[in-house]
Amino acid sequence: MSIKVISGHQVFNENAVVLSQKNKWTLEKEFNPQANDLYIVFGAHELAHQLLEIQYRKNSSFGYVILNSEQIHSQFFKNKYYIQLMKRNVVCDYNTLTCDYLRQNFDVKVFSYYHFEFMKFPEEQQRIYDVCFIGSKNQHREETLNKLQDQFPNLKFYIDLEWKHGSSDSLTKILSQCKVVLNMPFYQDNALETHRINKALACGCQVVSTFSKDKDADDFYKDYIYFADDLERGIIYQQESKVPKKSYEELVKALNQKISPHFLFVIDQVHKKLISLSNTNDVLPQDTNVSQQTSSNTDQNACENTSNQVGK
Repeated sequence: MSIKVISGHQVFNENAVVLSQKNKWTLEKEFNPQANDLYIVFGAHELAHQLLEIQYRKNSSFGYVILNSEQIHSQFFKNKYYIQLMKRNVVCDYNTLTCDYLRQNFDVKVFSYYHFEFMKFPEEQQRIYDVCFIGSKNQHREETLNKLQDQFPNLKFYIDLEWKHGSSDSLTKILSQCKVVLNMPFYQDNALETHRINKALACGCQVVSTFSKDKDADDFYKDYIYFADDLERGIIYQQESKVPKKSYEELVKALNQKISPHFLFVIDQVHKKLISLSNTNDVLPQDTNVSQQTSSNTDQNACENTSNQVGK
């Protein structure tokens, strides 16, 4: 009857390590669920079918907290197994846009927010690249990056659109050699891509970003990164700015104060529910979900309560 953390994709491995160490939860490397255990899952969209199948097979005797990281235009929301997995379990999200989208389009309730925390790395290493972008390829990104290189011929760019740095160690190594990281959305109507931002700040980089559609998040992050209507203006703004942005340590402290208390409250309530089922020698019937069993205890502080939103 313990709380465990698992990662369904290597890009979230560092987040899983930090979350487990911070809260003294077990980091599960070989997934073998036991009755009444609670599994906090990063990257569940990659494992939806497997996670759902084993929960059915074990008669819902354990629960998941799904940390959704997909944005509203993600192809994974067309995956019926991922939607069903979220409907049967407790879901947390990192942004308000997806929270509303899941409720309105799939009747998936988001119980709380979470944030991406990374290990802080020394900043003393020589930084040989002026500007960096690492992310998936699309036409908008390719055209924008080509234009920026033409506009700033004196700056040394490092660009990876092929995910050569999928592992945390590889990504940390290259980011530690970069001065500025660009945050450029993959989707239109995007949430602020805080996974990229937080990792860059943890590696001592400055971040230049376009505004997102999540005004609350933009307002919250304006003290930590450089926002502009386009990246050309953002780079100029960062180069000319005389006012330093707040540190990664200050960001983590602010996020922990604003988001973590309610997130941990939800985790505690779900875990208590699983323990109570164990004490009564009961299990959840196949047509009942962990989300429903937890709702009555968490509704008063659920995601819909906008007083808990980032930036409010």
